[in-house]
Amino acid sequence: MDKRPGIDIVWFKRDLRLRDHAPLQAALETGRGLADRRLLLLYCFEPSVMADPNYDDRHWRFVHESLVDLNKQLSRVVVANTTTRDTGAPAIWVFQREVVDVLTALQTRFAIQTIYSHQETGLKVTYDRDKAVARFCREQGITWSECQSNGVRRGLKSSAGWQRDWLQTMQAEQHQPALTQWHPAPLPADWFAAERGPDLPASWQVANPLFQPGGERNGHRYLTSFLDERIRFYEASISKPLESRRGCSRLSPYLAWGCLSARQVYQQYSYALQQPEPSAAGQIHGSTLFVNRLRLQSYFTELFERNERIEFVNKNPDFDRIEKQVNTDQLTAWQDGQTGYPLIDACMRCLRQTGYLNFRMRALVTSFLTHHLFQHWQAGGWHLARQFTDFEPGIHYSQLQLQSGILASDRQPVRIYNPVKQSKEHDPDGVFVRQWLPELAACPTAYIHEP
Repeated sequence: MDKRPGIDIVWFKRDLRLRDHAPLQAALETGRGLADRRLLLLYCFEPSVMADPNYDDRHWRFVHESLVDLNKQLSRVVVANTTTRDTGAPAIWVFQREVVDVLTALQTRFAIQTIYSHQETGLKVTYDRDKAVARFCREQGITWSECQSNGVRRGLKSSAGWQRDWLQTMQAEQHQPALTQWHPAPLPADWFAAERGPDLPASWQVANPLFQPGGERNGHRYLTSFLDERIRFYEASISKPLESRRGCSRLSPYLAWGCLSARQVYQQYSYALQQPEPSAAGQIHGSTLFVNRLRLQSYFTELFERNERIEFVNKNPDFDRIEKQVNTDQLTAWQDGQTGYPLIDACMRCLRQTGYLNFRMRALVTSFLTHHLFQHWQAGGWHLARQFTDFEPGIHYSQLQLQSGILASDRQPVRIYNPVKQSKEHDPDGVFVRQWLPELAACPTAYIHEP
């Protein structure tokens, strides 16, 4: 007879929130009223994922900050059975090991019954990881229950009906986990110390004030400030490198890492539109620009779900015949903001130091790399992925190929941005350029835009 206690697991990945969390709600409902149904909350910093060329310490600092926020929130929850919970133990158990290794270790101590998680549309490294987890679950007789994420449909060959399905998901009732019904699964401190893996790097645990802070509650603060005030500047500032830092929503890292769900943003935006003035959102009179961008986030992720090979190859194979010779000096100059084109260099230095760049400038620096310098999109794509705090694989690789001209067709022509024209239009007085290129502080405005 198996004497191991049974547990369920909620495996957090890119869904670092407690509200509108379908897997967490499902796990809590399964164990409701069952005193012996223990639930373990799990996050793994996976060495294979951290070593992927798309990731950087800035991503893991944001994740760590988000986990700290979740643990603080959960520490205030009066759980269903406090007698089995060590008040000094974390609510979410964090390992720095491959997730299959962690599950294997847990299975020696517990009988894992069900693993709950969101579906993840990620890189090849996480896709291979998920296949390994599925294989482990089959071998161990464990149920793995995956929930759809942000309206992204899996296993379809076309986008037919996508907009209708997405809208239904956005308008559906949010999932509200009953956290007071949580029966924590206890982990002995000595066992956890032996199995958790190395200590997390100190650099992840020191906040950088130039970057947006991680965390579900910070995500809601940004959302509230945007809808209450900053949205009035949205349309006028969306393409401008300086003004966009305030006028854009700045929600992208919280959506990318799941501190907010797309549905939460959609519904709070819709509610704000219905409020009488002086609500800032009410004053935009139902502009569709913001919600269209929110929709495209899920749309491009679903496209990547069906075409994950574009992480490595041209979606349009006709472009394989165009040979691009690697010029290390030019690539390094572009990465370091030393090309001699002021707006390009200001954008690249700003991105490196803050992790953020607005959409128009992202398109510009990609176009410059692939069309003006004639370098391959993949080397630039890895660098940009490491710089963007809001790195989202589906959006990143779709946009990377689009702005590089690889998705060109009769309906989608090649777009080549003129860096001088963009500078004159979107930073006419050179304020952004001078902020990030102090060597040009005394340059007359008449010449600030020219290489």
